[in-house]
Amino acid sequence: MRLSVLFLFVGGIFPNFQVDKTESTISYVGSHPFHEWQGISSQIEIETDCHAKRDDCNATITVPLISFISGNDNRDSNMLFYVDGFSFPVVKISFSHVNISNLLSIEESTYIAGEIDFHGYKIIQEIPLFIASDKNTISIRSNFSIQLNSFDIKRPSLLMIPIKNEIKINVNISGRFIQ
Repeated sequence: MRLSVLFLFVGGIFPNFQVDKTESTISYVGSHPFHEWQGISSQIEIETDCHAKRDDCNATITVPLISFISGNDNRDSNMLFYVDGFSFPVVKISFSHVNISNLLSIEESTYIAGEIDFHGYKIIQEIPLFIASDKNTISIRSNFSIQLNSFDIKRPSLLMIPIKNEIKINVNISGRFIQ
């Protein structure tokens, strides 16, 4: 559930770019007929072979599931139980063959195929990215959803009613070029 993934694709796009972890978050929103909740993480790791002017690069973003905090320790513990967080401690998203030059020239959301690796399953999904920049700051935003059943995750129940299958993912990344 704490699949907030994406993204941090930002660090992969810009080799001289540093994600500001104090300003950047990935969150997930889950819901049940009786309430909604959010888990937030800023613990993002990126491995990439990208260069600013490269037309073909790869990037992998990794977020530890234990780093998602909802403000309710019991809920966070249950999340780790249902997603087998100790057997599969991270969620990853990988992007392959990304054209950096094209992404930097587009002024609206662009869908990028990403491979989401979560709970031992790998799913290819189109993920919308909006990238804005000024002289020193890059902002990346994305909102998309995943389906828990796509990753074979049993949904927890409250009063015998399971949570909704859809988990919304929100990405808000800010960073700066390193001089």
